[in-house]
Amino acid sequence: MDWLIAAAAVLAATGAGLALGWWGLRRSAAGRRFLGLRRRQKLRFLRALLRAGRLGWAGRLAAAALLGYLLLPFDLIPDVIPVLGMADDAAVFVLFMWLLLAVVSRASLEAAFAEAEGAERSDGAEGDEGP
Repeated sequence: MDWLIAAAAVLAATGAGLALGWWGLRRSAAGRRFLGLRRRQKLRFLRALLRAGRLGWAGRLAAAALLGYLLLPFDLIPDVIPVLGMADDAAVFVLFMWLLLAVVSRASLEAAFAEAEGAERSDGAEGDEGP
């Protein structure tokens, strides 16, 4: 019976983390802009932040913590459990993005957003060329 209480607590914590992170992203202008990006643009945005050295020490620490959590085999909910196993990873990622957008400077965010959005426009323009 104790395992059932522990499982319920972990599920509640995962749901609360996901809801809190989503609320935080929706509340900030940078978060709404990030959520409005397409999947490829989001990856380009994250790559632009990491590659150009635009993260401060807090951003680097948050990125290292996220990578450590996602790469280590220890999770709140094991990934072998369908749907719920990936829910904790999603909650951690959403919380990470909220934290990252809060600690990175506005100029760095704007440059990364411009790079992500500009790359998508140039990719789409390539297919529109005539004969």
